[in-house]
Amino acid sequence: MAFDLTALTAYTDENSLDLIAKAVLNTDLMGEIDLRSGLSAGTVAINLMDGDLNVADLACGWNPSGDVNFTQTDIVIRDKQVKQDLCPDQLRDYWLSQRMSAGANQESVPFEEVIADYYVKRISKYNESFLISGDGTATGIKDQVTGANGATVSANPAAFTLANAVDQALNIFDAVNEASKDREDLIMIMSPAAFNTLRRSLVAQNYYHYDQGDGRSFELPGANVKVVKTSGLTGSDYVACGPASMIVAGTGLTDDSSTIDFFYDKGQQIVKMISKWRLGVAVSQVDQFGTNGLA
Repeated sequence: MAFDLTALTAYTDENSLDLIAKAVLNTDLMGEIDLRSGLSAGTVAINLMDGDLNVADLACGWNPSGDVNFTQTDIVIRDKQVKQDLCPDQLRDYWLSQRMSAGANQESVPFEEVIADYYVKRISKYNESFLISGDGTATGIKDQVTGANGATVSANPAAFTLANAVDQALNIFDAVNEASKDREDLIMIMSPAAFNTLRRSLVAQNYYHYDQGDGRSFELPGANVKVVKTSGLTGSDYVACGPASMIVAGTGLTDDSSTIDFFYDKGQQIVKMISKWRLGVAVSQVDQFGTNGLA
């Protein structure tokens, strides 16, 4: 005699294991650039000063010459939000005995901490993309640091490969304005794929002694520049290099995008999730940067 199981659905244990959030590529360009907090949404100006230095031979009398010049670069700061409705009763068929309230009114959702942590990471990834590409109404670094806006395009730009990545990176460093070449805050931003290709290329060319950093950044041998990968450039061959302090991000409170609130709406009998923050970015002196200008 055999068992006839065709009428049964295969059993899946949905209760024993905790919820596991999917992986999110999370890099930290924000930690490298100049972050200004306490700003309101709208357009905020970065004031820049320059001056003429006219040196003359010593002579009697007073013959002044030259000016102190002030210019501005604007940061467009946008208010952003995430709002979601979460219905706890939809989860009763899956976590009834272990995670749900015994009462008829469920005023919270299970795994709030996992859900909140996951969305904080997603918001962080969005912000990284915003810094690079903007949001359609405000431009990001990629649209600001271009040859058309005054940055110097490197010699023979090409996508990074194992054979050319080191030379390409050094060419982009060479394109940085000489006035900023010896600064201690130079960074080179690129996609995670280009970052990994450059590291492998360094090994392939016997640069075994270089400091591989923390996996998110490292110092480029032969140049005083910190190579930084950013998830905002995923899928892009664009690379830029220049002073980190000249990339200014504006926000309200620095921890706004790390705060997610859950609250129960008795009228609709759902748990609501909300996060609100503001962000903008501007490059104050594009002419000090080098880039390969690729898409």
